[in-house]
Amino acid sequence: MVKWKVSKTFRFEAGHRVWKQDLSSGRGSALTGEGKLQNKCLNLHGHSYVLEVVVGSNTLSEQDMVIDFYHIKSALKDLIEEIDHSFILDKNDPLYPHLKELSDKFGSLKIFVVNFCPTAEALAKFFYDFLVEKLKEANLSEDIRVVKIILWETVTSKAEYGDL
Repeated sequence: MVKWKVSKTFRFEAGHRVWKQDLSSGRGSALTGEGKLQNKCLNLHGHSYVLEVVVGSNTLSEQDMVIDFYHIKSALKDLIEEIDHSFILDKNDPLYPHLKELSDKFGSLKIFVVNFCPTAEALAKFFYDFLVEKLKEANLSEDIRVVKIILWETVTSKAEYGDL
């Protein structure tokens, strides 16, 4: 628990595919009942993502801040630019070699390669881990910690990761 929290919001556009989606089995399948299930997220599709980063501290800086919002933006700027308007692709996805080949051949498919199925939950953890590492590199992890990451895929669907 921290005394002060601040948050910064980012927006980016990206495509992905939840290649592991199977609505007929696994956690929650009993809630759906009988009928035709549509595993829509198996398809290539995109989102207007909203990423909220929450950091906190038990002390304030000499400027009476947890951290300046500018510095939070700077820590994530390159990553957001890299992922924006990309297709987030798990290198374990069976379509990976084919989409990578198309990208290499035509150059018009910007791929952001990850080593996990790019669900909202997994992406939230990815951003969390990235920012934790940035704070360590800047020798700030003693004073500031990442409280949580909130990643909105749509206006009605979000995932959170962190100290919940």
